[in-house]
Amino acid sequence: MKKMIAIILMAVMLMSVMLLSACGGGDTATEPEEKPESTGADDSKPAVDEGAPVEIRVAWWGDTKRHELYNQICDAFEAKNPNIKLTREPVSWTDYWDKLTVQSASGGAPDFMGMHPQFASDYVRRGVLEPLDAYVKDGTIDLSNFSQAAIDSGTVNGINYMISMGLTTNTVLVNKSMLEDLGVQVPDFNWTWDDLKAIGSEARAVLDAKGKKDSWLREDASGAYQIFRYWARQNGRDLYTADGSIAYTKEDAASWFAMWKDLRDSGVVPDSATTTEYSKATLEDSLIARGKTAMVSIPPNQYKLYSAALPEAELIMVRNPSKPDGKVGEFVEGAHFAISSKTTPEKKLAAAKLINFWVNTEDSIKLFRLDQGVPANTKMVEFLTPLLDEQDKAIVDYVSKTIEIATPTTFPPSGASEVDSLFQQIAEKVRFDQLTPEDAGAQLVSEAQAILDSNKK
Repeated sequence: MKKMIAIILMAVMLMSVMLLSACGGGDTATEPEEKPESTGADDSKPAVDEGAPVEIRVAWWGDTKRHELYNQICDAFEAKNPNIKLTREPVSWTDYWDKLTVQSASGGAPDFMGMHPQFASDYVRRGVLEPLDAYVKDGTIDLSNFSQAAIDSGTVNGINYMISMGLTTNTVLVNKSMLEDLGVQVPDFNWTWDDLKAIGSEARAVLDAKGKKDSWLREDASGAYQIFRYWARQNGRDLYTADGSIAYTKEDAASWFAMWKDLRDSGVVPDSATTTEYSKATLEDSLIARGKTAMVSIPPNQYKLYSAALPEAELIMVRNPSKPDGKVGEFVEGAHFAISSKTTPEKKLAAAKLINFWVNTEDSIKLFRLDQGVPANTKMVEFLTPLLDEQDKAIVDYVSKTIEIATPTTFPPSGASEVDSLFQQIAEKVRFDQLTPEDAGAQLVSEAQAILDSNKK
């Protein structure tokens, strides 16, 4: 079995090479073999006293379990680097980006931070992210065991600004036990949006009969731009074109909002007030953790976190619903680490060392495991294989299945974070019947394109 899991993990890495390249007690780091060539950024960096005491701010998003895990990794790093103190700033996903927007506007972004491709171009344009080529060139950050595709996933305009945390996709987590208790059909791995409506209607009838008016099939994902991306891709388009324009049509957006309105009106997903109430809930307080829903869209690397929150339930992972005659919606995803350009040379170097420790050492990977997806470092994949438990294997199995069918996507342009916020605002107005789906679709495309155009100037 270990050999089979190793093969699957390596297959995931090899498949990611093809997909991403189509788009624009060992406690020491793995030995460099061959340094990537300069990408055009300034490959020099100021000389600093590497042994001098330094304190850096370290920020990430997540829930309580992730905070505990990342604190362990930070503790392990401090033990190996006693001159570097890490001040930790963990928050939820939504609060993270709200906070980073404010911090970066005043030049106060964390020294070491999590970054997502959806927002990277914006932060590069604002001068928030530090080019990392100099740290790669001198070996502070070792990418010799990263595929070129994994390296490229962190580049903007040919310059390396980010280092991959892991390679992943997206999934719908299903509480199989809850559906079976209700006597409701459990979705297949390959299910459709029509199946979602049918299963949801069936669940609604049973829940009503049991007097559970405050329970639903799943959360309302109408405001999730990255899930809408699957819808647009299934329609043969995407969020953005290669030249940084909106790729989807007003009809794509209108039909998306109309579908979720229908699901709300029929009680398949929660009412608007409930969605707002739970919009910033932690995993432990989420609708699915409270037993009020049986499904939620998540990155598969969070499977273990939800399993811990629902220890008595059997949880499975299925694809996002598809369209019978539509295109493939899946694409390779993954978060990254980055460094603030506004901090001091000493703090930049310390942050670079932390990145290298996090993605390239056994001391970190034995803790980090699959938290952000399959490691980008192939040597760490080999190290990790014997440590996998059954839940880890389920994650690897799901990612391997979806990467096999995934197709290339485009990198979000400058202004993408503003478009994401606009999408959420418009979706909320539709939820509260302040906009019709048709008007929302037209407004989204018009205003989103205006945002992108303004960011090209």
